[in-house]
This record gives sequence, C-alpha cells and structure tokens, in this order.
Amino acid sequence: MHLWNKSIKSVVAGGLLLAATQVWAGGAWVPEPGKGYIQLGFSRKTADTVWDAKGKDLVRNQVATDPTSPTHYHDFRYGLLSGEIGLRRRLSGSFLFTYLWGFEGYRPDNLEKNFGFSDAWLGLKFQVKDGAWPQALRAAWRTPFLYDQQGPYARHLYSVKRDAATLAKLEDGQVVADTVSFVMNNPEWRGLNRNDLAFLYSVSHSFHAFPGWMSLEAGYNFRQGGPADDIPVNFELGYSFKVKSYSPHLKLGMNLVKSVGNNSKSDPQDRFNFPANSTYDFNDASMFKGGLSLLWPVGRYLVEVGYNQWLWGRGARQYKEPFVGLNLNL
Repeated sequence: MHLWNKSIKSVVAGGLLLAATQVWAGGAWVPEPGKGYIQLGFSRKTADTVWDAKGKDLVRNQVATDPTSPTHYHDFRYGLLSGEIGLRRRLSGSFLFTYLWGFEGYRPDNLEKNFGFSDAWLGLKFQVKDGAWPQALRAAWRTPFLYDQQGPYARHLYSVKRDAATLAKLEDGQVVADTVSFVMNNPEWRGLNRNDLAFLYSVSHSFHAFPGWMSLEAGYNFRQGGPADDIPVNFELGYSFKVKSYSPHLKLGMNLVKSVGNNSKSDPQDRFNFPANSTYDFNDASMFKGGLSLLWPVGRYLVEVGYNQWLWGRGARQYKEPFVGLNLNL
C-alpha cells in the first residue's frame, strides 16, 4: 500500500535499514564512529478518552446508555531499549526496542492483559551538511517482527479440543461453539502490526546567545496495509544551565503526525479495521503532543525524567505519558 512494497524492497536491497529511533534527541548531529549512547527507559501511557474522526471528545462506557458506568481505558507500560552509534564519518545507526505490559478494557474489573515485546524501530541517519546548521537525512523502519504472527489478525487465540467426545461434534469439518477453548490474547495487539517506512530530513543549531539548541525534522511515512500514510514533524528546543558543578538541561519537545487520508480498506492482517465513515478511525489518525523533560548528566551517564501530553487529534487517544530514562554515553 502507498508505495510500501516498492520502497521497502529498494531499501532492504540497498542494506539501508541497520538501525533507527523514535527518540528525536540526536537531531542532525551524528556521533563519531564507535561513539554514541545506549538508553534504558520506562514510560506509562494512559487514556480513557479519544478524539473522534472530527476531533471531538469521545468516551466509551461499558453501558452505552449509562455515562456513570466504567469507561474504556488504556494503560500501556513500556520498557525501552534505544541507542545511536556512529558507524562511519557522518553515518550513524540507531534502534528502539519496546516491551509492553498492556492493560486495556473497562476498569477496574474487565481489563485484558497482554505482556511481551511490542514494536521496534530500525534505520540509519546520514549527515548531509555539518557546521553551525547541520542537516541530516534519516530512514526509519517500524517493524512488528518481535510479536508478529502468521495469518490474519484476531484479537484472541483459541484452540480446537481434540478429545473423542468433542471430535464427534464436528459437523462436516466445521468447528461448533463448544469445541474451542481460549488460549491467550494475541501478541499482535501489543503493537500497531504491519510495517512503516519513513524518510525524514532534519536541521539543528546550537545557540550562542544562550546555552541551548534546537532541532526540526519533517518527512513522509509510508504505511503498509489499511492505515493512511502520514507526515511526521518533530521539534525540540533545549536549554542548559548550571547547578553547582552540574550542567543539567531542560528539553521541550513537540511532535505532529498528520494523516494524508489515503487509507485503503483493511485486509485480514491489519491490526485495525474500521467501517467507512466510522465515528472513530485510527487508520486515518492525526495527533499532536508536547513534552517537557529534565536531563541531568552524571559522568558518562545522563538521567532524563519527563512528561508527554497528547494535545490534539482526530481518531486518536488522549494519552498522558510520564517517562524516565538512563543514558550511557559510549
């Protein structure tokens, strides 16, 4: 879909996708060969409200006619392993692996649980211009390979009983209701499923009037299957200050994902399948979030504590996300 097949074949054939990241802190700067960082992190995304297809608030209640009944709730807790490493001059590889402790449903008594690996991002970044205003081109591939299953998507997995009494109930080879048993929630609901391939261009600058920096990045994201392609725009503004012998940093980040609206009909392998003109359509979702964090260096380590808030969207959840990370500079 959306030039996906042609794009992914050309990138894989060229050996381009070695590593990528969803962490925008690197900007257009590229570490020297063998240098870079590795980060361990944790974040928690929660939401009980969505924006519908028109951008209005929408709350799903367990009893549709009773607004006081439990609301549908997401509680996604992520373990994160990410990093960026210089491969050659002007070229770096980066990665992001995620592990999810997921709770979804009507709280507190009807929450489904699903624990395990979620999406991973892999790709490369090449600095096309250095100097006071460095610029870089980045390729990022989101892949579900850590949790992908064969065949069409189904939220729950079942097995067919094989005892003699059950097999006697099979009608012309068709499974009847009481011949199956629940096995587990499908690992595929832990992520977006399918694949994305994004190309992004960034420009960065270190300020001289005050100790700080900025980065701006924009590009195009090709999506496989039913979801629409989107245009990601990422902005970051940092400020450094002194606290005794330490030099901590404040970082403001903003991220826009704007759907281009070319979502096609979902096929059986897609994670989400919404009917035409649905009130809530994640396959055509747009969203904007803002975040603020404090970064505190201690020797080769850097501790980051922050908070993200989804501020606007269409077909998207209104997440809140506190997060923490520990960086090791290589």
